[in-house]
Amino acid sequence: MSDDEIVAYFARHGYRVTVDQIAFTSESMDDFRDARSGTWWKAGKMRLNEPGLLRIEDAQPRPDQRTRDIIVVSFGAARAVMGVDVKPGAPPLRPGDATCRYAPTMEWLAPAAKVVAAASGKVAKRA
Repeated sequence: MSDDEIVAYFARHGYRVTVDQIAFTSESMDDFRDARSGTWWKAGKMRLNEPGLLRIEDAQPRPDQRTRDIIVVSFGAARAVMGVDVKPGAPPLRPGDATCRYAPTMEWLAPAAKVVAAASGKVAKRA
């Protein structure tokens, strides 16, 4: 499907989004179902629960996030997810990036800065 067709699909469910507000992942539909029931702060109301479509209203995956609607649509090998919380300073969502995991936290973070271990200046003793 093209970006326009995916955006139109969400519009048919009553949500006006751009493709930049949709996350793409290889996580399974069951990953989202399991996270909702076992990890999310407030599970929300399940409005649609079909093999390739989840529609959850008033969910709050983490206590520090706002309540929102979430839709997960399966397109074969990838899922399109509306409702991922984009943190300030995070890079734009990359359409087609199926490596990110969203189900447990439903958030897109800025890349973590690599921590470089500083040398302590101590010399190890030899036995």
